[in-house]
Amino acid sequence: MLQIALLLMGANFLRKAAPFLAVIGVLWGVLGLSIFLDGMEGMRYFPFHVFGILLLIESLITLLLAGSAKGAQKSVFYFKGGIFCFIAVLILSGRESSNLLLAILFGFAFFITGLFVMASAWVVRYENWRRVFLGGLAQLAFALFLFLPYPTHHHGTISQFLGVIMILGSIQCLSLARRAFRLREGVSSELRNDAPAAGPLIVHVWTPEGSSGKSPIPRPVINRYIAAVDIDGVISTGHAALEMSPDVYISLYPAVDIDRSPSEFFNTLKAIQENNVPGQFQPSYQQEAAAWCDSDRKIIFQHYNASALRRYWENYREVNTYNLTWRNCSSSVAYGLEAALEGILSDGRGGLHFIRLFFMPELWIAAQLRKRATTMAWTPGLMLDYARALHVLVHPREHSWMQRWKQQLDRIG
Repeated sequence: MLQIALLLMGANFLRKAAPFLAVIGVLWGVLGLSIFLDGMEGMRYFPFHVFGILLLIESLITLLLAGSAKGAQKSVFYFKGGIFCFIAVLILSGRESSNLLLAILFGFAFFITGLFVMASAWVVRYENWRRVFLGGLAQLAFALFLFLPYPTHHHGTISQFLGVIMILGSIQCLSLARRAFRLREGVSSELRNDAPAAGPLIVHVWTPEGSSGKSPIPRPVINRYIAAVDIDGVISTGHAALEMSPDVYISLYPAVDIDRSPSEFFNTLKAIQENNVPGQFQPSYQQEAAAWCDSDRKIIFQHYNASALRRYWENYREVNTYNLTWRNCSSSVAYGLEAALEGILSDGRGGLHFIRLFFMPELWIAAQLRKRATTMAWTPGLMLDYARALHVLVHPREHSWMQRWKQQLDRIG
């Protein structure tokens, strides 16, 4: 979440915020460690009822906004809001049985996440996959500790879970602060007026189901985020492209066909050099659509950093390597979109707007999608939901929580 928020605020804001990030990271980590140790010793100095009330309010806001969400975001909102509401009720109840249920819930979440991280690292073999695999093992170990909290008891579950989350957050904050201190002067994401774009920025997505040649076998989650298989057994992974008129069109294809039969598809998932093939960039959306079909999903951005996107495109197209996992159509679009949105919220808005971002559920969704994609692979389905979440952050809808809050303030005033 922090990384995406800083991306939208830009490099200049990040440079100025570096000292504050370092201080906050240290304080957050110390506080998290103290809360974790309190849980280990059976103490409960942390105001958990206050935390439960805040969590309950946040969950109710998320459930309120779920009705106006679109596509998969609606399900994510309902799931997140429902889980958080359930956790808040358990915390506020203060019963011993509630602590046991929380231990099971938190432990199960860490166990599933750890297994997913380990499996994806083992299958994909992306860069630094061994470190990520060890991180998954650590999550499994912590899950077992929550299930069997020797030598403590389940009444310390909340402290232990919250303390670990805060410690991990402080590590990320300190890492970003270190990168911010290392930013060279002159490296900036300020919006420039040179070489203006001729129109909006468009994210084109051909979903696996929409691009399948024949009727795909109905598998809702797999078809959306991984691949669709038609009645003949042919796999369709979909496609993604990024268009900025008049001179930028990012659409990466393998120059030679990749064997996507079920027997070989598993091997092509490995992010290894043997699976690298020559790639080719499509000249324009019009030519690509004429040769194939129109994209069935389009996300349109009216405000973006055209100069930053051009810099990204100039560097990216120098290498024509294609890899189904780590350098595919969706990853090229995802990183291109991030370049185009770098510093887009930095026009005269400071720390208050930065803080407001963390109260938008879409920031949490975007962070979760990015985390899943970078530990497995970017797919058109993930790219679609990621672009939609970023779109709400950049172009808040009239029915977003901020607009509703402003309307309430205007009525009171």
